Amino acid sequence: MKAYGLPRNLDIEFPDLVDIHHYALKTSTGQIKSKGGDFRGSVKTKNRNKLRRIWKKSARASNKVAILKEITHL
Repeated sequence: MKAYGLPRNLDIEFPDLVDIHHYALKTSTGQIKSKGGDFRGSVKTKNRNKLRRIWKKSARASNKVAILKEITHL
C-alpha cells in the first residue's frame, strides 16, 4: 500500500519501524510481538490517521503550487 502523497524512495520500498511510523504505512509490515505472543501493529490508528492527513495536505499544497506555476507561465 502506498499512501497518497508519499515520496518514492528506498525508505518506503524497504521500511523499518521508524519509516513505518514516519510515513504512516500499514502496520502489518512492521508488527511487534507482545508478551502474550500476539502480534500487534507498531503505530496506533489515531496517530497513523493524523500522519496520513499531514502527508495528503502537503501533497495537495505542492500540487496547487505546480498548477499555479503552469497557469502563470501561459
